[in-house]
Amino acid sequence: MLPRRSSGHGVFTQITEHVISEIQSGRLKPGDKLPSERELVEFFGLSRVTVRRALAELAAQGVLETLPGKGTFVKARAPVMRRRTGNIAVIRCLGSRLPTSIGVDVFYPAVFAGIEAEAAARDFHCIVQHYREGERDALRLEQLAQKVDGIICGELRDDQLLGELVAKGLPVVLISPSLENLAVDTVEVDNFGGAMQGMRHLLELGHRRIAFIGGPPGSIPSRQRQAGYREALTASGITPSDALESSRGWRLEDGYEAMKELLRRYPRPTAVFAASDLLALGACQAAREAGVTVGEELSVLGFDDIQLAQESLPALSTVRVLRKEIGETAARLLFEQIDGKRGYPLRVVVPTQLIVRASTGAVSVSKAQERPASEL
Repeated sequence: MLPRRSSGHGVFTQITEHVISEIQSGRLKPGDKLPSERELVEFFGLSRVTVRRALAELAAQGVLETLPGKGTFVKARAPVMRRRTGNIAVIRCLGSRLPTSIGVDVFYPAVFAGIEAEAAARDFHCIVQHYREGERDALRLEQLAQKVDGIICGELRDDQLLGELVAKGLPVVLISPSLENLAVDTVEVDNFGGAMQGMRHLLELGHRRIAFIGGPPGSIPSRQRQAGYREALTASGITPSDALESSRGWRLEDGYEAMKELLRRYPRPTAVFAASDLLALGACQAAREAGVTVGEELSVLGFDDIQLAQESLPALSTVRVLRKEIGETAARLLFEQIDGKRGYPLRVVVPTQLIVRASTGAVSVSKAQERPASEL
C-alpha cells in the first residue's frame, strides 16, 4: 500500500486521499488489511491522533472497518439484498434559505432534468426533496431511504448528514458538495479552471483592476472560483487585493450590495468577476443605479449561464456550467453502483465554457472610472 510518500496535501487529506487512491487503482482490494497505525505514522510523518482521525472518517463513510485485535481492513461492499423500488431520491440541500428562493430555482432545474432523463431511460422514477441541513429529521430520512434504490444529493455541507446517508447502505452521489475528504461518488464543476478561463478573457480585454464577488465564505465551489481568480491575477503579475474581494452569499441582493461597496473604492474596478450569474446580475443593477454603463465603463462576468444571463440587458458574459450534463453524470454514477458494477468512489469534474456577450468589453479609462461612484 505504501509505494511512495505523497506530498503537497493537507495532513488529514493526505491520508484519506491516499487510501481512496489505492482502492481505486486496485492495489487495495475489499478485505485487504491496512498497515498498522505505527507504520502509517512513520510513512506520513504525522501524529497518531491525525492517523486515527483519518481512519475513523473513512470507517464512518463505509470505506474501512476496524476489527478489534486484528486491525483495519478495506470494507467489503457486498450488495444489500433488497427488492428494487424503481425509484431514486434527489435531495437538494439547503442552509436557512427557503426552497422558493430564486437562488435555488435558477440552477437546479437543468440538473434535475439530466437526472430524470437518465432515470427514465432505465424505467426509474425520481423523488425530489429539499432538505434543510440544520433540521435533523431522522424519521423523514429513514422513510425516504426505504422508498429508493439510491440517493443523489446536491450541495451537501454537513458531514453528519453524509454519515447518515451512507449508513442507510444505499448508493450515494454528491453534486458540488462543500465537503472534503469524501469517500463517495462526486460530480463537480471545474470551478478553478472555469474561473481561470473567465479571468483570461477579462485580462485579454486589458483589465487590470478586477474585483471578485463570491458566494458564502464557507462554500467550497465559491472558494475554488476565488482561487482561480487570484491565480489568474498572480500569473499576470497583478497582486490580488482584499479590498477588491467581497464574499457574502449566493443571492442577487448579495451581488448588489457587494457592487455598491466596490463602486465606492478609489480607483474603482474596471471589471468584476462574480462567482455566479445571480451575483453578476445584482452587480449590474447596482452599477446601473450608480450611472455606470455595464459593458463600457464596467465589464461584468458571471458564472453558470442561467437563462436570465441571456435575457438581461446587456446580455451577460459568463462561464457556462453544463448543468444537464452534471445531472446525467451523477445519475450514471448512481446506476453503476445500483447495478453493482463498481465498489470504489469516483470523482468526476465537468468542464466549463466561456460565453462572451455584451457585458464585457475592452478597458476604457474615463473620468467616470477614475473617481468613486459616490462622486458621480
